[in-house]
Amino acid sequence: MDSADSMINPKWRPKDLDAVQHVEIHPTDIFLITYPKSGTVWMQQILVQIMEAAQPDWAEDETNRIRVPWLEGRLIEDPFRERPNPRLFRSHLRVGMLPLGVKEKQIKIVYVWRNPKDVLVSYYHFAQSWVLMETPRSFEDFFLQFLDGYSYMGSWFDHVREYYATRDQLNIHFVQYENMLKDLRGEVVKICAFLGKDLTDEAIDHVVEMSTFKNMKTNPKANYKDLVEGIQYKTDTMRKGVAGDWKNLFTVAQNEHFDKVFKEKMSDFHLTCTWEMTQ
Repeated sequence: MDSADSMINPKWRPKDLDAVQHVEIHPTDIFLITYPKSGTVWMQQILVQIMEAAQPDWAEDETNRIRVPWLEGRLIEDPFRERPNPRLFRSHLRVGMLPLGVKEKQIKIVYVWRNPKDVLVSYYHFAQSWVLMETPRSFEDFFLQFLDGYSYMGSWFDHVREYYATRDQLNIHFVQYENMLKDLRGEVVKICAFLGKDLTDEAIDHVVEMSTFKNMKTNPKANYKDLVEGIQYKTDTMRKGVAGDWKNLFTVAQNEHFDKVFKEKMSDFHLTCTWEMTQ
């Protein structure tokens, strides 16, 4: 593994990633892929709610993290346990590390991306909560590591660019986090169309209502409260769910530095970031 690969999980061996690439993929599988802190928990709630509305027999009395397991993680649950189709998986893996069957079988991928300044800030707070991550010495240290691609899971810039570059080879639907904040119902409708799920207006309204930040924060199936109680996280995993929080931590100098690096790395990137919103 190269230096970026080692950022994914320092305990992994090359053969672990090789094993992931050769797992059996069902044609009906659905993948949720994100760079960390880009809306993973939010989107998995949306996908679970859509599937329950579309296929009532798919419903299961389990938490979302069990129903949408990590493709690359078996520390808590076995992602390949017997589950009804379509199976949902979540992953932070870079595109070149995905199972070969994802491209061969044109598996549907929902890719959620978020403006990287907010990703950085959310990641910083997450690193202070998750017991498996080293607590940052300072925000400045974490800031520089993020820009250099040495955060856990590697470079945000590479992750987003690689998936966007392969959009014609993969069956992928891009969802912008900030667009979900602006118009959650509209984004749910688009996701349903991509997944081929024809829901009634009433069912879509229910998906939206169950996927609001307020409802998810109090829903034990969605908020990872069991992991907080299980001492894997020091604080609640759902913090703010807003856009523009970076302005509360970035200095003027850091913002200028970030903008310079972003311009250098993403000059030919055709998706437009939303840096802040009126809440």
